[in-house]
Amino acid sequence: MFNTITATAVFREADVWSHAGTRHRVRAVVLLLVNMLLFCGVGNFAYWIRSGVVFAPTMEGYGAQILGAFRFGESTGATLGSLLLEPISVLRVQMQIGVLGLLMAALISIPILVAILYRFWCSLPFIAIVGFIAVMPWLALTLLGSCLIASVRPFRSKYRFMSALFALVPAVIYLIFAWADSRESFASDYDPVDGIKFIAPWVLAIVAAGLVFAIVLTIARLVNYRPGAITPLLTMMFALPVILFEQFVGRDELGYRLLLALDRSYFADVDASLGLRQAMDTARRQIFIGGDNQHDAEALATQRWLFGLADGLDDSMHSVLTRHQWDVAERCDQFLAGSPTSRHAGAALFLKARALDMRIDAREFGRTNWIRCFSEFPSPASYATWQLLSQNQRGTPLGAYADCRLAHTDLRMGNVDRALERLRAARLLLSHESWSRNVDGAAPAAQASDALAARGAASPDNDLGISWPRVRWTADRLIDLLESNHDPIYGYDPIHGSRKPKGDLVGGWAHFNPRDGHYRQNLTLLKEAFPRCRLQDNLDLEIAMTTAPLPQRIHELEQIVDIEPPGDGVPEALFRLAEASREAARGGAAAAAVARLINEFGQTTWAAQARMLPLPLGVVAEMGPTK
Repeated sequence: MFNTITATAVFREADVWSHAGTRHRVRAVVLLLVNMLLFCGVGNFAYWIRSGVVFAPTMEGYGAQILGAFRFGESTGATLGSLLLEPISVLRVQMQIGVLGLLMAALISIPILVAILYRFWCSLPFIAIVGFIAVMPWLALTLLGSCLIASVRPFRSKYRFMSALFALVPAVIYLIFAWADSRESFASDYDPVDGIKFIAPWVLAIVAAGLVFAIVLTIARLVNYRPGAITPLLTMMFALPVILFEQFVGRDELGYRLLLALDRSYFADVDASLGLRQAMDTARRQIFIGGDNQHDAEALATQRWLFGLADGLDDSMHSVLTRHQWDVAERCDQFLAGSPTSRHAGAALFLKARALDMRIDAREFGRTNWIRCFSEFPSPASYATWQLLSQNQRGTPLGAYADCRLAHTDLRMGNVDRALERLRAARLLLSHESWSRNVDGAAPAAQASDALAARGAASPDNDLGISWPRVRWTADRLIDLLESNHDPIYGYDPIHGSRKPKGDLVGGWAHFNPRDGHYRQNLTLLKEAFPRCRLQDNLDLEIAMTTAPLPQRIHELEQIVDIEPPGDGVPEALFRLAEASREAARGGAAAAAVARLINEFGQTTWAAQARMLPLPLGVVAEMGPTK
């Protein structure tokens, strides 16, 4: 019996409070406070690495974000799956697997060790740090159960390592269920071979937590459970992911990914016909960017929905867009000021220039009740940024893209020679095989057979959403247009605008936004201002493409392709006629248009596009040789 009592006493004394004396107690309290401060650093890093916010409680919408985690049946966008992809994807930056795994190991293992060595009540501040500073409330609740298992009888064992492993079970269950709940939202978009990268961080977290348990508890036993066993390992668990992140990932990577997230959130397509709750949920699902940005995204969804109810876009909605344009531009400037030598500097300039070019597609809203932004028509406000991008990224695809944008603005200024110089340089660069890839070096998406929408599809690896084949096609088209339409009477006035007033006409074709509601009217005025100009067949084609009734559009296109002698707009008109005929289920007419296009204009870019159109069997054989 004496041995049993002695063993029980030893068991009860096996923690840092078992040593008598003021000096030991003071040391225990001081080291516990040091551990709390270090763990606060871990929590701050855990939230910063996914949001860019240094201290979560100071951000706007903090309380709503905490409560949002407990809104069952409503997506918040903050899941374990999204943590692997946003803002930094483990597929793109593989060292992020190690960073996340070690970080999660620290968040899980330290509160459990504190519960074992300092007793359960001492672990509560650490659990609170996980919930309110790392902003992982569900993990905090899980750790509450883990700490109870580790420190409270009948779960607590005299074998400390076994207690720690038992306490790890709820955390493992949390990782399994949280991962299973989120993986379906994105797993279909990625190669199944990449599945191991999505699981690896959590496996690493469990293994690392077990290793930390073994090391800390061994040290604690060797020093007879005096305080100080946790601090060295906690310091290492805090420092190691930070060092790995700084060395192999970088703050500029996080800043750039947050810029991309902000850009996508602000300029995402929205169905204004949805109810408010659906619109808010859609905004949260589109992307989780944390902090003030997440709050702005939800506010934007509310504003867009309210404007949709008004069945029109008023000045207030355009003011919202303007605010977001300049917000993106300002944050891009901040990124460039903080990371001027980053490999993402060119992409940040691109995001800024594209944001300044953003406009709302009013015609699309009136037709479908969708609010969509587009940036294909350059704004004067973006000219300086595109020019800086062209200078800093000369000889790269982004530099070529900037030259194409600048060429459009040069045309509006009347400088045709400079526009042609830029376009030819861009075409030469993008024609080279090594540049037939996107910014990140991945090959462009395979071109679908159907129409221009297929050419606009970007590679899934292209973060900026650029279709390089489409950029090349745009440069080709504009070069052909300028080289074929120098009028002997009007010169380039129909394109860049006459220096003399032409009635109600403002500018030339380069000044007309194709998505503007007055585009057709402006084209008609241009035809009247420059009668029988060399550009007329191209103007007729553009007017025909704005005709909504399909039969009428086909009729107008047929008139254009029958012009004698054929103008430079006929190849495109034949391609458009083939598309419209396919849409009207007139397969024979579509095949005839493609056959004529390939036989008579086989060297044009439109013939190359026509060869990708799906046609009935046997049509290709009937086309004859290509000129």
